[in-house]
Amino acid sequence: MLAGIGQAAAEATEHFADPRGALGVARGAAAAEVSAALTARTQDCISTEFKPTRCALADNALNADIHYGATHRDRRWAFVSVRWQSDPTGNAVEAKGLVFVAENGSGFRLFGQIDLVGDSVSDVVFEPGRITYATNYLRPDDSRSNPTGRRRYEIPLGANGIGPVAIQRTGFGATSVQSQPQPDGALQLVKRLYEAGEDYAAIFGGSAAASATHSPGLAKVVREAMPLSRRCPIYDGDPRLGGAQGAGGPTRMRYDVEAGRNAVDRRTIMVTAAQAEAPKVVSRTRVVLIPAPGGWRIDDLVTEGMPGYRATLADASARCRSARSR
Repeated sequence: MLAGIGQAAAEATEHFADPRGALGVARGAAAAEVSAALTARTQDCISTEFKPTRCALADNALNADIHYGATHRDRRWAFVSVRWQSDPTGNAVEAKGLVFVAENGSGFRLFGQIDLVGDSVSDVVFEPGRITYATNYLRPDDSRSNPTGRRRYEIPLGANGIGPVAIQRTGFGATSVQSQPQPDGALQLVKRLYEAGEDYAAIFGGSAAASATHSPGLAKVVREAMPLSRRCPIYDGDPRLGGAQGAGGPTRMRYDVEAGRNAVDRRTIMVTAAQAEAPKVVSRTRVVLIPAPGGWRIDDLVTEGMPGYRATLADASARCRSARSR
């Protein structure tokens, strides 16, 4: 496991759920404060007579969860997520988040309320300065009723309040690099690759911007595979994580530049990364780069225990062509 993960995050120690409303989550140390917040009439709603009105979250809640955790021995948190309908005459579902804090032995108080992204909150983690959670999201070919993607989002915890919710972007700090007089262009390219969030298609796809980061050999393989992917399962996953599907992007990277006799015309950088959807799952991928007139280019990604990205694309493309020719 990467150094520092255990010290940086404290998992929720308690979790209560109410599958048929919201008041059932008013349990644990923050029960009274949670109940008061859920029944406060401060929300804009539509009545059953189709008229604007004010209502409580508990009035139209479908279900709710509460997670307890701590980021310091003198600071405890309670995070309540509520799925509710502001207009019970329709079918639109919204998600609200309420964050409570208890400091220095005092009781819990409402720290802030926020609109959540996603309505299937799970895997809640409390960290200094934020709360992160996982939720489902629609991938391109999903039906609206059956999302298969997973993403992690974060709720910033500031000195005076919370939010807004954003896609989780976790530290890229632990880097082991030999001192060099000039910026390491190969390392910077690999960092951009891994810090591209979930939109890795912008780098690995067939666009001109993506091709600009590839070696001629890798660009050719990708270019040939793209049109075939409409007919055959060429590659469904994130090359940065050894082909993991729906991984939500890599997080908590460590970069180790490997020095060698061929450092002038070939570079390798070992990237250790966790998955946003499974922080305890760690992959080690060797990114191979070669020089080009405009700088370094990515030539391959090889995750431990897996075939290389180039070889996988080439093999899948060959099988697809063979199947089509029969």
